[in-house]
Amino acid sequence: MTKYKDSSTSAKNQHRQSKINQAAKEFEPTGFQVPDVDIDTELDSEEVVRSALSDEVAVQSAQLLELTGNEGSIIFYPKAKDFAVGDVLYLRDKTQSVTTSDSLENETGLIVQIVSKGIASYPQADSKALFRLLTTAHAREMQRSYNEPREVIDEFLIGEFIVRASVQSGNWKDSEGKVVTRNVDIFLINPAFLLEKVVKSLDELNLDLGTLGANQKHPVKVYAGGFEKVNLITGMKGGGKSHITKGIIHLQRKLGMPSIVFDINGEYGSLPKANRIRPTVNLKFRLDQLPIPSIFKVFEKLSLFNTAATDNAVRANLPEVIEDRNRAGRLADLQFLLDQEEDIIGTNEQMRGAYIRGISNLMSYHLFCTSNEAQEEENALRENRTPTTGVVSLRTVLYRMAHGIEDEGHQQAQNAKKPQNLEDLKNYAGVIVFDIGGLPPVVQKVVVTLVIDQMKEICRKQYESFQENKVEIPIYPSVFFEEAHMYMDEGYIDELIPLIRHLGINLFFVTNTPGALPDSVFRLVDNVIMTRMVNQQDINKVISGGLADKKTIEGFARDLPKYHNLFLSTSNGATKNFPLVFLVRDFTAPVEEGGEGLPKSGITRSMWEVISQKVEADCSDEQQ
Repeated sequence: MTKYKDSSTSAKNQHRQSKINQAAKEFEPTGFQVPDVDIDTELDSEEVVRSALSDEVAVQSAQLLELTGNEGSIIFYPKAKDFAVGDVLYLRDKTQSVTTSDSLENETGLIVQIVSKGIASYPQADSKALFRLLTTAHAREMQRSYNEPREVIDEFLIGEFIVRASVQSGNWKDSEGKVVTRNVDIFLINPAFLLEKVVKSLDELNLDLGTLGANQKHPVKVYAGGFEKVNLITGMKGGGKSHITKGIIHLQRKLGMPSIVFDINGEYGSLPKANRIRPTVNLKFRLDQLPIPSIFKVFEKLSLFNTAATDNAVRANLPEVIEDRNRAGRLADLQFLLDQEEDIIGTNEQMRGAYIRGISNLMSYHLFCTSNEAQEEENALRENRTPTTGVVSLRTVLYRMAHGIEDEGHQQAQNAKKPQNLEDLKNYAGVIVFDIGGLPPVVQKVVVTLVIDQMKEICRKQYESFQENKVEIPIYPSVFFEEAHMYMDEGYIDELIPLIRHLGINLFFVTNTPGALPDSVFRLVDNVIMTRMVNQQDINKVISGGLADKKTIEGFARDLPKYHNLFLSTSNGATKNFPLVFLVRDFTAPVEEGGEGLPKSGITRSMWEVISQKVEADCSDEQQ
């Protein structure tokens, strides 16, 4: 007879087996088990934490790793949330954390900025990397997936940061040695809040330079007055220096600020309202208009006479000869000076020979008007027409700056009651571009010296007119020196910067090689705009300016993304000593697309480019 198991007995056996299995699990070693964790899913289930300083929730995939002094680092999982060099974060102790927070007064923490990124390191990292190389080399015998557990730790990154400021009960302050614990919430700072705190801004007088934020929605609008005094625009060749320089010139002009540009590479002559001047061709200087000290500076730059005796005689006698000529109503020129050799030098044959050679050499540069060219310019000015010679003097080029914004055919008394007001400046301000590229270096130096001397005098007169209430707004232009080291001696720059800072003129040095500029530029610089840079000597030069710490500048210099700039300034400068990384606006885009319609940077002429285009076209024809 078949026997059937009692159901109660079967249940007891199952219960006994369950206990055995449970006991086995309790004693089972757990160190070798790898939990199957999907970090992305786990992060989604985390508590939502917010801050009044951020428009995003707290970053759950990042943790504070270290903080010593004003430097520290975070470790983060880039697949969930990546950070870029230049990102600004807010660190807040979790003890303050609440699920929702709309009150700025409750916020206390640190403002930090990512300055570099790298791979997270841990004790087994080197051996694991070697293991992977071995499995790759022996892929036919061994498969890595059979020997290595699934982990995400290898995908973690390190972001090094610098503490920039602190937030105390909602108030933005210096860091003042404040710290936080490791147990913090990490937020990406609200770009609008950041810009409000670190960028000088004044409605109707801002320069729209670019955008900030993950979606580039927040415009970086900088008060134009923040660019007063000494500015440097630098970076690698082709990095976009000319692009942002053009944007600054154009936007300043629209606000009423005229600019003077010394152009080496032919980049700026096509800007709107630009007057392109080519010295020795359509610009020459007039002896009757130049102050005597400026004439002597030309002689010095050209080492004109090369003998002390001749030079001393010229300095003693030349001024009176020129003044007598001017008083007689006749225009002095170089030929006149040559004809007056005996009155200026005397009868010493050696001195006369040196004098004649020097003046003849000066005539060969075609820098100065002849008496006929000067007289034709005078006639053209009286008749309100263009000189038939096609040559004008510096006085004509700088007329509006020297004499105020007024209609040239009317007296100032016939103008508006408030002459040279803001509306006038916006309508008439222009850009004067001195195209000095390709001229002999000595000629470039002379041109720059004479223009700057004239600008000093113009600024002095403008200040006097303003003090006497003759003008509503004085004209103190911005002057842009492209690759200044090519046509300005160190000594001249050293003397110029301290002096010109007090005349109202704003200086911009635009260069690929900041290391070629003298130390005086970096000692007195107020703002630096920098594109990507890799040359350590140039990086060190920017560091010497003291606008940011070495770690910040070195980190940003090599890692700046394309089309991005680093903006550095003094505490009184455009960004209040906060290193701001922003995406530069495309000034060449049409106005309706958010640009300014400016011309693109100059294209290098290339025979090979033409040949390659022709070859590609021929190949395309053959395929068809």
